[in-house]
Amino acid sequence: MGGDTPLIGKARLRAFRRDIAGSTAIEFAFIGMAFVVLLLGILQFALAFMAQMYIHDAVSDAATGRTAGTYAGNRAQVKNQICGRLIAIDNCVGSLLLETQPLANYAAGSQPITGATFVAGTSGTMMLIRAKAQVITFVPGLPTLHVTGAALYTRP
Repeated sequence: MGGDTPLIGKARLRAFRRDIAGSTAIEFAFIGMAFVVLLLGILQFALAFMAQMYIHDAVSDAATGRTAGTYAGNRAQVKNQICGRLIAIDNCVGSLLLETQPLANYAAGSQPITGATFVAGTSGTMMLIRAKAQVITFVPGLPTLHVTGAALYTRP
């Protein structure tokens, strides 16, 4: 009797391998999961690109002088104006990094946006306003996405 047990086990294993009932559901689970993650990734990046366009437009509007806060050096007023136009930014007023200062103060090359400087500037000065915000991320495993905007303007 001890010798029959492995044969029964092998027969059951062969029968299990040949049985195709339920294989479609398992295949769909693997393919469906990959499809859902791909679809969420596409939606996430579309949201990030849309947020990039909105922050660019909002910073440009703040630079054109449609707000007195830009010229008066009122960071809170400019933040509120920019955040009023943004979408998909978590806690925009609290997390938006905003800085403006004379263009001559910037060194050549890339400089990170720290949000530390907000100078109104004097009349006739070329100014640079820059903003950086974190986009809401809902795709697991995706790194933090940031959008930035910058605009030049002359202080009247």
